[in-house]
Amino acid sequence: MTRYEFHFVKNPSLSDEFSEASIGELKILVLLYESGGDISEDELIEKSGLSKARVSSALALWEEAGVIAEGLAENKKEEAKEAGDADDGNEQFFNEEFSFYGNSVKDEFKERIILGELEEESAKDVALTIRNKGLSSLFDEIAKLMKKPMLTPQEIRKISELSSQYELSEEYIAMLAAHLAAKEKFSVQILVSRAMNIFGQGITSAEILGAYLSEQEKERKDLIEYKKIFGIINRKPSKKENDYLHKWSVEYGFGVPIVAEAYSFSSIKTSNVSFVYMDKILTDWHEHSCKTVEECRARYNERGEELKRNAEEKREAEERRRPSRKAEKPKKRYGEFDAEEAFKLALDRSFTSDGE
Repeated sequence: MTRYEFHFVKNPSLSDEFSEASIGELKILVLLYESGGDISEDELIEKSGLSKARVSSALALWEEAGVIAEGLAENKKEEAKEAGDADDGNEQFFNEEFSFYGNSVKDEFKERIILGELEEESAKDVALTIRNKGLSSLFDEIAKLMKKPMLTPQEIRKISELSSQYELSEEYIAMLAAHLAAKEKFSVQILVSRAMNIFGQGITSAEILGAYLSEQEKERKDLIEYKKIFGIINRKPSKKENDYLHKWSVEYGFGVPIVAEAYSFSSIKTSNVSFVYMDKILTDWHEHSCKTVEECRARYNERGEELKRNAEEKREAEERRRPSRKAEKPKKRYGEFDAEEAFKLALDRSFTSDGE
């Protein structure tokens, strides 16, 4: 098994190699770093996802730059261990000797993907990518989608750089191009920008991209139906409305018929469209695993009965907590004089005296 080792030597000119290296070449260097140089060419191919030709080209670049050399590393590792500096040799090499604009190579590799940047490649590298990846048919397909006879050299360069640096397959780029051309004004600039944005979401293979685009298309069609239901005419839904629709459609997995059913129940309670009230209904259906319109209706009626019972139990509890309100004869206060009662007592005594 062929193995590689780092040359821990100063090379001030190496920063030029870093700035001109492609994403694939930096990926190989990172893998060499992480393995401590103890890795075979077959392992590099497997872990990087690059072709054998691309891996060989990257290894040749770093060998010419004086970074790596073929051979067994054990002897030098033993010598370094005896010198007491074997543990941090690789770390020192990357973090001190060959820093690139303040970041290590590993950090810079990640940053390029996160920031969505394309590094300009030489004409030779572009030609090599086109030849190795067989991109000629892809260029013809994209030109047809753009309704033009052929792409410009600059457009060809951008697509080649996208394929090379983001390790995107011809199928991936063609699939995304067809999707974009079918739904909006299409250009190579839009294609490159969208590809980098989608890649940044972790959608890195044609298979994952296919599922993602299918979901996007479903959401787009659902949105058209939602706008009809809610009477949203001549405007786009607001961000808050879109958030609710995404929640109901994607997170809850409800189709348009169920959302329409929730709208019907909501309109009974409120005169205007209330996304908040609808969300309460749909969340209750989601929590009770309702999958069909019939199950949702049954759950809505069941929920109504629950609310009635709860209201009745609450009213009865309040009644039990109230004090008794039986009429009590007010007590006379000291010194009060009731003229009517005194007159009645006087008459009683008068009748009694006459009888005697």
